[in-house]
Amino acid sequence: MRKITLWLVMVLSVVLSAGFTWKLPELNVPQMSIIYDINGREVKGIYQQNRISVGLNQVSPYLIDAFIAVEDKNFYRHHGIDLGGVLRALLVDLRELRVVEGGSTITQQTAKNLFLTQERTLTRKIKELYYTFLLEKQYTKDEILEMYLNTIYFGNGAYGVEAAARTYFAKSASDLTLAESALLAGIPARPSRFNPFVNPEAAKSRQSVVLERMVEEGKISEEEAKRALRQPLQYRRARFIKGDAPYFADMVIDYLVKKYGARMVYQGGLKIYTGLDLDMQEAAQEAYDDTMKDKDKDLQAALVAVDARSGYIKAMIGGRDFAQSQFNRAINAYRQPGSAFKPFLYSLAIEEGYTAASTFTCDWVEFPQPDGTVYRPTDYGDQPYHYRDFTLKEAIMVSDNVVSVKLNNSVGPKRFAEWAKKFGFSGKIRPVLSLALGTSEVTPLEMASALTAFANGGVRAEPVAIIKVLDRNGQVLEEHHPRQSRLVSPENAYIITDMLEGVLEPGGTASHLKSLVGRPAAGKTGTTQEYRDAWFVGYTPQLSCAVWVGYDTQTRTVDLPGGRIAGPIWANFMRKASEKLPVEYFPVPDDIININICMDTGLVATESCPRVMKAAFVKGTEPNEMCYVHQSWWDLIPNTAIDFEP
Repeated sequence: MRKITLWLVMVLSVVLSAGFTWKLPELNVPQMSIIYDINGREVKGIYQQNRISVGLNQVSPYLIDAFIAVEDKNFYRHHGIDLGGVLRALLVDLRELRVVEGGSTITQQTAKNLFLTQERTLTRKIKELYYTFLLEKQYTKDEILEMYLNTIYFGNGAYGVEAAARTYFAKSASDLTLAESALLAGIPARPSRFNPFVNPEAAKSRQSVVLERMVEEGKISEEEAKRALRQPLQYRRARFIKGDAPYFADMVIDYLVKKYGARMVYQGGLKIYTGLDLDMQEAAQEAYDDTMKDKDKDLQAALVAVDARSGYIKAMIGGRDFAQSQFNRAINAYRQPGSAFKPFLYSLAIEEGYTAASTFTCDWVEFPQPDGTVYRPTDYGDQPYHYRDFTLKEAIMVSDNVVSVKLNNSVGPKRFAEWAKKFGFSGKIRPVLSLALGTSEVTPLEMASALTAFANGGVRAEPVAIIKVLDRNGQVLEEHHPRQSRLVSPENAYIITDMLEGVLEPGGTASHLKSLVGRPAAGKTGTTQEYRDAWFVGYTPQLSCAVWVGYDTQTRTVDLPGGRIAGPIWANFMRKASEKLPVEYFPVPDDIININICMDTGLVATESCPRVMKAAFVKGTEPNEMCYVHQSWWDLIPNTAIDFEP
């Protein structure tokens, strides 16, 4: 009796000195947050512990039976401590002269997982026993089993059966087969040894042990166990574990952490619904890889696509390899867009009264600068000047630089800079003549968003990454709706679109891309000085996309024009990303008229004009004179009926 009293005093002293609490600590299991795409598919799990809590009704019965059979066959019969199990484990350990079985019940393991550390001390063991009794007193067996299944560690960073099922089999715990359930149930005994990715033979051997226990407990028949052992297993991670849109997910996480704090984001079980479309993201990655796979390993590229009407970011690639560089070039790389910036200048020109048929001459010209220097623009390629007139539509189709600089000089660089800023560019837009050639830095996301104004009839859609955020209880923390603003008239937007459609037509700088896109589209190439940066930007009525290719260090050059390296990425993405979308044509405003004009004079084309193209005009601004340069005698005959009756 005296010894027992002394033992109790010692235990009590240890308990009180260890900060013991007579009640169960607050039950607050860290919960993974999940990013979803526009269709509710999981994009990425955000966690310090990879854990997704599920109810017992969301777990395969095979998995439940497997765990009870191998971990605690008397779970539903004992009151937290299984003395028989403890004795059996002790005998096994003595026979093997090492710790083989721990003898802990499922309730004991749950107490340890929820409230204690993994240290092996007397104090921890005493706490574990006491919390075990409290768990059994306060919760039902099913509730305890559910806690256990959601907290047990499976290796590879996976906590709980749902995360484990997705980590090893890329499926939900509810869909696991008998063979898969038996393999998973065997992992927690020694996660590092029974990891099927690392040691599939050991994992398979442990699966056999679990199946034998299930047969012994009458959970399955011997024939079922044999079939399960013969079933081939395919180990693969669910896409949300590794993440199919790492740059996009990182951008979302950064925003959430700044707003809610890291603990809420990584442990709070948030549900983050976004506008990303995993099908489009896959299309982006395929298009990206097809072009970049054989290029210099240091060459980078970024792609971002937004819904032209809602502004939802549908796909994003911020660089070649997220594991090597987390710098998101789609949103953070400010680079000169080159001629891809010209559509905004031409939009201002239309606003100022110019038309698609207005002409400028591409020839030698000088512009004295305030600092005493002289600016002499030249054209792209081997021929610095064409020494002929261009209509504005043809000038943007062939990306003539001299015409664009002259046009900027005519409307005024300061006016152009102010006009461009309203399209959502956050960097410094410098009011200089060379702004016509895209010498101010912008990001791919800004370019894709700015072009929605032309794709969407003059209404720009601001980019939106997150649609809605819910906490673990389903309460809405924030919600974002499309934010739109009218920047230009529908007529202005359509005329620019008509011009940019010409870029993809014969004679345009991207005519080779039209067949790749396979639907009505508008676009613009961009190549900066000395081929440092290559761009392609463009859109359909539903989708706007910008692609940049270049080096992080601007001392290196791409040595290819935008249409040849960024263009194929853009075109292949647009084709595949639009496969499930209906083919749409750009709507023509009621006040627009399309006529054929002579490309040399900008006047109404005659049958004798050698180069003719269709151009869009606001009614009343179209040319009303026939081309006098290419008129034949037949064109001079009045359009009257002639009677050839004999």
